[in-house]
Amino acid sequence: MHIWVFCISLLWASSLLGQEEAPKLLEESTQDSIVSTPKTPLTLRVGVDLYRPVRSRIDDAFQGIEWAGDLLFRKNTFIAMEFGSIEVTKQTEQVNYTTLGNYLKLGLELNMYENWEGMNNHVTLGFRIARSSFSQTLNSYTILDRTPFWIGYDEPVQSGFSTGMRENLNAFWVEAVLGFKVQLFKNIYLGLGLRLHRLVNDTIPDNFENIYIPGFNRKTDENKFGASFNYTLSYSLPFRFHR
Repeated sequence: MHIWVFCISLLWASSLLGQEEAPKLLEESTQDSIVSTPKTPLTLRVGVDLYRPVRSRIDDAFQGIEWAGDLLFRKNTFIAMEFGSIEVTKQTEQVNYTTLGNYLKLGLELNMYENWEGMNNHVTLGFRIARSSFSQTLNSYTILDRTPFWIGYDEPVQSGFSTGMRENLNAFWVEAVLGFKVQLFKNIYLGLGLRLHRLVNDTIPDNFENIYIPGFNRKTDENKFGASFNYTLSYSLPFRFHR
């Protein structure tokens, strides 16, 4: 009888102990599952290109500005965008023209740099799909005359045939981008972007040619490739969105 009482008491105590341990194990497993699947914060950063405002101050034939931003939506992966406006007047050998327009670039960037503890620098590779809407104005041109017989043959033509504005022009191109960003202070970054362009198509104006495309820079008949850079100062917004 004593042996049976002892066995029943032992089983009863074991069942109580198991009931107390079960919630603890469930709680610990839940905490472990939460810790093992951290959420990626959506971090927004906005900035401005420093080169274009400086050039606008020292070059009377150029006015431009570019805004830049990126959104961290996955580990080391950014959605990036640039938006700019440019007005530039140029003189080639025989043509003086003015280009005025806007451009938009949108793409992805992947951070290839492994930061040390407490650092947040970036070395990125990415691409952009870009589009520009602009106008070209032929201000004047000089007729090419290799036998200067007529008086005033080298004087520019400022009105009449082919001069004037061509509106509603568009261009589309893609870019490969190599970027660098260094964190100067908390939430403040200094960046450099190097870009290689490949023109896909553009609207050709009547009796003229697109010599300069905002956001793409100079265009030639022989070459569909171009290059550019931006030098940005950006600020990372101090709040985070969690998916």
